[in-house]
This record gives sequence, C-alpha cells and structure tokens, in this order.
Amino acid sequence: MSPFFFSLSLFILIFFLIFIYRRKITGYIRQNTLMWTLPIADNYYFLIGHVPNFFGYSPEGIFTKLRHWIKATAPVSVVFTPILNFINISDPETAESLIGQVKNLNKNFAYAFLYRWLGDGLLTSKREIWQKRRKILTPAFHFSILLQFVDVFNRETKNFIDLIEGKHLNQPVDITPIISDFTLATMSETSMGTKINLLTKTGLEYKKAIYELGLVVLERLLIPWLWIQAIFDLSAFRRVEKKSLKVLHTFTTNIIAERSKNFKIFDEQFDENITKRKYPLLDILLNVKFRDQGIDDVGIRNEVDTFMFEGHDTTATCLNFTTMLFAVHSDIQSAVYQEIVNILGTDLANEPTYANLQEMSLLERCIKESLRLYPPVPLIGRRTSDEIPTKFGVIPKDINAFIYVYDMHRNPDFWLNPDKFDPSRHLPENSQNRHTYAYIPFSAGPRNCIGQRFAMLEIKAFFCGLLRKFVLEPVDTPETLVLFQEMILRSRNGVRVKFTLRQQLL
Repeated sequence: MSPFFFSLSLFILIFFLIFIYRRKITGYIRQNTLMWTLPIADNYYFLIGHVPNFFGYSPEGIFTKLRHWIKATAPVSVVFTPILNFINISDPETAESLIGQVKNLNKNFAYAFLYRWLGDGLLTSKREIWQKRRKILTPAFHFSILLQFVDVFNRETKNFIDLIEGKHLNQPVDITPIISDFTLATMSETSMGTKINLLTKTGLEYKKAIYELGLVVLERLLIPWLWIQAIFDLSAFRRVEKKSLKVLHTFTTNIIAERSKNFKIFDEQFDENITKRKYPLLDILLNVKFRDQGIDDVGIRNEVDTFMFEGHDTTATCLNFTTMLFAVHSDIQSAVYQEIVNILGTDLANEPTYANLQEMSLLERCIKESLRLYPPVPLIGRRTSDEIPTKFGVIPKDINAFIYVYDMHRNPDFWLNPDKFDPSRHLPENSQNRHTYAYIPFSAGPRNCIGQRFAMLEIKAFFCGLLRKFVLEPVDTPETLVLFQEMILRSRNGVRVKFTLRQQLL
C-alpha cells in the first residue's frame, strides 16, 4: 500500500472513530472543563494529582488527614488521580442537590467493591433495580411489622444484660464485639426468621468473614490501583475476599433453602390489625418470589446479605458510641434513666412496648446527637446523572462524588460547639432553622435508609434495659478514641465502658 493510501485510510479510520464516539469525547471534554473550574483539593501534584495523599498513612491517619483536608478546602472540591477523578462535598445545600433528586440515584465506584457480596441489593443496585426492590421491601418496615419485633429486641437485650452481669461487671470492657453479637442476633431473627448461635463454628466463621471482608474493602479504598478490578483480582486481597464470600453466601443460601421448604404463600395486608405472626424480611421476599412478582433466589440472597450487613453493623456502631457518651455524661445518663423509669418503672420484667418507646423523647434526642457526632456511615457516594449547578461551580455529569457526612455534622456554621454532646440541639425549636441536609445520619432524599425506624426502635429498647440495670462509667472518652473508616466508622482500639449494678449505688 502506498503512503498516500495508508495515510488516507488512517485519516478515514480516525474520522470514523471520532464520529462514532463524538458524544463521549464531547462529554469528556465538557466534564474536564467543568472540573477545572471548581476548587481543587489541597496538596495537588502535577500529573499524579492527589495520589500522594493516600500513601504513608494508616487507616486512622487517613481519617485524620481527611478531616484536615475538608477543613482546608472549599466545601465542594475536586480530587484528581490518574485512574479516576471525584468530587468532595461537605456543603448541605450541594448535598441536597445531589442526593435529594430522583435522577441521581446511582451509587459511585466505591460501592462496586461490595458488589460480589451484596450484588444488586438495596445498598449497591443501580436505579432501575433499586426502585423495584425498594417497592418490594417497603412492607417489611411497615408499622405493623416493626411493632411485632419489639419483643425480639427486648429478649436479646436481656441476653446482653445477663452476659454483662455474668462476666463483665465492675471492670473496663470493650463493648464492640459483644454489641456486634447483640445486633447480629436481632438482625438474624428479624431478617431471616432464624436465630444464629454465634458460639458455633458456623457462627464464628460468619462473624470472621464479615470482619475480613471489611478489611479488604478498606484496603481497596486506600490503594488507588486496587480500584482497577483486574489488578485487584491478581492481588492477595482477592483470595481473602473469595474465601469470605464463600462463607457468607453459603450461610445465607442454606437459610433461604431451609426457609423455602413448605413455605406457604400469604396474602395479608400490612396494617395496624396484623398481629397473627411475624413476617421477617426473608418471608416477605419469598412470598414475592413464589407469587412470581420479580425476584429470584440470588436477588433474595442479595437483599438478606445487605440487611444483615447494614442492619447489624451500623446499629452496633451507634450503640457503641452512644453507650460511651452516656458513660461520659453522667448527668444526661441520669436524666434518660429517669425518663425510662417514669414510663416503665424500675422492674426489668416490665419490658417496653412500641408505644412506650415512642414516648421516650429525651432518649431519642440523645441517640440523634450520638448519630451526629459519630455517623455510622460517615461518607455517602453517588454518581451524577446530570450537571449540578452550585455556588462553587458546576459539578459535571457522570462524575463520582462523595458527601462527607461526618464533617457536615461537625460544621460550626450549623452546629455551635460542634464537638460537644448536646441532645438539646434536636429539640424542634433548635432544629427548625437548620438546613435539613446538615444532619443526614441515615442519608436523605429518595434513597435514604429504609431501616431507620427499625434501628431507632432497636436502640431505644436496648437502652431501656441497659440503663435500668447498670450505671455506665467512662473508660474511653471522645478524646481517647482513635477513629477510622472501614465500611463503617470504627474505633481502632474498640470502645471501653465500665458497668456497675444500679442497685449497688442506691
């Protein structure tokens, strides 16, 4: 072929490719143009962007660095890496523009790290599947269903109290593992309709698998080249992930198969008059499956795995930090104790009902304040479906964005003395002029947490038993905690509290 025809053929090929991919090319140019008009996060390096900021730090070091990073940078800023770029958001108004809209429902790249575990579950699924699944799952959190689970919360609270009284009185104890067992027990019964014996080989393997998978996700978040699936699959972390997933999926699949045996379809309406039986999440999903209404066994497993993870880990985190805060603030602990006693009395045999729990307004404000200071999910990720105008510039379409919930919850522009534990912030008169998205512990907008009422009931029931039985005394304090983010906000050395029998002090 002559040089002329070779050049002509190459020109035609290039022209053809540009024509075919013109929209993507135009979009890419537009995206990058808009990003460079936004504020750039501190410590940017030519060519390699912000990559050096991820190296040489422990997970807790990264957590601390991010806090400084957010404070030193505009509330909307761009982070550049050679692999992908993303937007940091710590401004409530911009957060509302992102997650308050129906069109921005897709999660960002970080949630793909959970996909092999949770599949198209409610946490990780794309918009179309999420909308269908949310509709299927909504009845599982109806008032009439939640009402029937209060006795599960009460029973497991009693088991927790017995464990503390039998093994951990009058000494510092790390409550993290035993509270995790408590929430795993409540979630297994309410989600799957079965009780997990966490002391058996199967139970211990299940707990270990969740923990190890969390560490894998943490490493992927901190090491940019592991964001690339092909590179991750060649790493040692993939082998750990594979082993953990086998345990987790086998566990859930076996329970689904057992529950499916002799399953009878029901056709009852979920209303205030339903008291015949409990309907765990799994039963509602199986009912949809057997009525051929849009979910298969893999979909059921994805949703059950999602709720076992989200429901137990996030609630456990809140219980850990709230218990510590009560121990540190003895005056508030006493006031909450008095509120509980005024409603239930001192006899632990008098367990709270759904109606009783609704009355406990001070306890609820304390839980809300704990969730402000220590949101279990300190970071929310989305992918933009359209351009978003903000006062800082225009956020491009098809860009990964992170909302820094932890930092919005401690923003002094919205919270006076933001590091102080002050439940009165959540009184109606103190909340009415605050931006709605300045406080989003359960996310917000159309894709908010479906289980937030469930979680609040469980946490209230727990403290109804705990505070009537024990006085909580501080060991760890907010100043001694070393925080880091795995999939969930955690404390490096756990959370230690001392329990003393209340009647010993009367």
